[in-house]
Amino acid sequence: MSEINLAYYPGCTLSSTAKEIDIALHQVCNTLDIRLTELPDWNCCGSSSIHAIRPQLAVSLAARNLFQAQSLGQDLLVMCAGCSNRLRVASNRLSNDSTTRRVNQEILNNQLDKDLKVHHLLDLLPKRLNQKPWADALEKKLNGLSYVPYYGCLLASPPELNNYPKLYGSMESVMNRLGAEQRAWGYHAKCCGSFLSIARPDIVEPMVADIMNNAFMAGAECIVTACAMCQLNLELRSKANKQVPIFSIVELLAYGMGSSDWQNWFSKHLIDPLPLFENKRLN
Repeated sequence: MSEINLAYYPGCTLSSTAKEIDIALHQVCNTLDIRLTELPDWNCCGSSSIHAIRPQLAVSLAARNLFQAQSLGQDLLVMCAGCSNRLRVASNRLSNDSTTRRVNQEILNNQLDKDLKVHHLLDLLPKRLNQKPWADALEKKLNGLSYVPYYGCLLASPPELNNYPKLYGSMESVMNRLGAEQRAWGYHAKCCGSFLSIARPDIVEPMVADIMNNAFMAGAECIVTACAMCQLNLELRSKANKQVPIFSIVELLAYGMGSSDWQNWFSKHLIDPLPLFENKRLN
């Protein structure tokens, strides 16, 4: 396997409140010889209510980013689940719907190459970690750490995105390589409330409490996510009596690859994970 060169879309969350995940992502990609070129003038992908109110505008917001990746001559890497969903939906509609193509040709004066692919990091990780020399990149282990994987609803591969690979099992594959112990549960795709967290925390709080309580009942010591928005919701809106830390998969993978920054990342968590690492004697 050779070096991979990809355009990179950080999105609003990874460029602001989840900056530490962006840093961890770059460390992981550098170790795995995945070279990222950030889009030079990216904009919001429309990953909020806009796609329900103005669907064509939502496609155009995402399309502008897709066209920038196309101009770089590279496929696009996205880490955020919401961004991944909106960019992939836009790519499909630009490829398959003539009206969408015409509208965006008029607005943005560009057309999408059907060969452009939108990758989530989880598309690439398992295969990359199973190949030499990257298979030897893990310096630290998470032996004895029990967890449940949380993909959330936006990575659940709705029918419109069936042309993209299913991601279920990818986090488990990575965590298995790190030595962690998975616990069985049925909440891996349950919605955390997403952007309702801002407008209707009264709706989101019981949703998050249900997820948190069931992770605890499953015997998990932590929840591992692939979405910064999900991670924020699960920490910010948790009112459960028993709370477990929430990790991004790239935080833990960067830790396993020997990053020295992990304590700085963990100190920013709203549910402090450091006592868990100290109890497990992970350092």
